[in-house]
Amino acid sequence: MDIDNLLGDSRAASLPTKSAIYVWGYNQCGQTGRNEKECQLRIPKQLPPDLFGCPAGQNSRWLDISCGREHTAAVASDGSLFTWGANDFGQLGDGTEERRKHPTKVKQLETEFVKSVSCGAHCTAAIAEPRKNDGTIPTRRLWVWGQNQGSDFPRLFWGAFTPDTIICEVSCGAVHVVALSEEGLLQAWGYNEYGQLGRGFTCEGLQGGCVINGYAKFLDEAPELVKIIRVSCGEYHTAAISDKGEV
Repeated sequence: MDIDNLLGDSRAASLPTKSAIYVWGYNQCGQTGRNEKECQLRIPKQLPPDLFGCPAGQNSRWLDISCGREHTAAVASDGSLFTWGANDFGQLGDGTEERRKHPTKVKQLETEFVKSVSCGAHCTAAIAEPRKNDGTIPTRRLWVWGQNQGSDFPRLFWGAFTPDTIICEVSCGAVHVVALSEEGLLQAWGYNEYGQLGRGFTCEGLQGGCVINGYAKFLDEAPELVKIIRVSCGEYHTAAISDKGEV
């Protein structure tokens, strides 16, 4: 599958023919992918291509990268997803709970072209397109794994969306996840002790997926349904932008 065809001419033209990943900071669980002294980890340093199975000098591009509390995930230009760091909750997607100090390809997604990834505190979510598609499968599907996601391996997740829903964006908080559909609908699931799921109330315990069906412009006005185009999760809160440019 050709990346230029997937992203379109205008998107591909804006991407460099070669890019690199730089990491630094706290490394207790190997989340930087570097094996150096603490003082050296304060300086951003490139991860060598051979860590990802790319021979030195070979052109490679990176499409996306995300950091969780103690793990990291990155999407390569060929649609492969690499993860490394802590794995206590299966957030690396390899079916184990063993930490990895070096990037490892997520084999469960080798039949998919991964387009984007988001890391929560101890979970991971990715949007991917099947490499072989006869037209009956949605082009952008959501895969989740790790803490509270029901599997240590990537698994397809629809929740309150229908199986033919195209997913445009996903964002993970500390203990909640929000997905955005092509129609501009948001679905949220996870914990809601601070109201981060947008349901108008707080509650305890793990909550299943539910579409957010109302957004109040002012607190003294009735909520109305609007089309959302971007979403982002903090640890315990969520923010979104509508198609009218409103936050």
